[in-house]
Amino acid sequence: MKLLNKLGLFALGSVGAYGIFAGVFGLYCIVGGHNMLEMMYGGFASILLALPVGVGLAIWAPELQRRWSEPT
Repeated sequence: MKLLNKLGLFALGSVGAYGIFAGVFGLYCIVGGHNMLEMMYGGFASILLALPVGVGLAIWAPELQRRWSEPT
């Protein structure tokens, strides 16, 4: 069960981060007037940056949840 929780956190974090990065890079390309090659770089960067966000969320979210739920 613990593995499924981590996989779910990874998927949720990666998809959310991809949506944010793709939106920011896409808006920047539209506003900045970039060409098609630069748009492809932005799409690849969105995927590449979303993966470490998902990994980080899967690794550190359970620890943060434990830390926040402890009585002070």
